[in-house]
Amino acid sequence: MTPNELLEEVKLRFSPLMHDEEDKLQALLLKALRTYQDRAGVMKRLRITDPDSKEIAPPDDYLTLVSVTDNTGDMVYSDDFGGVIALEFNFATQFPVTLTYLAKLTGLDREKDDLPEDVVGIVSDYLEALIAIPNTQRYRRVSIAGKLDVSDLPDENTLNQRKLDLEEQMSSRRSVIPGTTVYSSSFKAG
Repeated sequence: MTPNELLEEVKLRFSPLMHDEEDKLQALLLKALRTYQDRAGVMKRLRITDPDSKEIAPPDDYLTLVSVTDNTGDMVYSDDFGGVIALEFNFATQFPVTLTYLAKLTGLDREKDDLPEDVVGIVSDYLEALIAIPNTQRYRRVSIAGKLDVSDLPDENTLNQRKLDLEEQMSSRRSVIPGTTVYSSSFKAG
């Protein structure tokens, strides 16, 4: 599911959708993606099989380097130089090597790129909570102007609490950085 498909699905949850300006909805979609990216993160891995790959270009969705490990779990020295990731293999490096990085959700093409399946549910719920706040405010104002009963509409505190609860859920899903071994497991004392 692309980010824009997620937005369209969330918009269907509202009847009526009064906060429907596309630029404002896109801003809320970006906020939902950024909040998940900052609070939980999406970890991805890239496999390197060529021992001559001493420098590699970061993937398109690259946000920051987490770790680089060889096939035995030993750490491979690496550094991010802003357009290239330098790798330093030693005599004990076992291939393939795995580069682990945090992905940039806000850099996805909203029309073409798919969101990771495991984030769709919570990001869509969070986006719904973000849209519900201004949508309910508008609905309340229109209803009051029309002298309609608004007692069944959630208040602002309830809506904000829902948003905060979802942010806490995101934080509890925080990506766990895998452990690495500093000393080679293949080194034999002689």
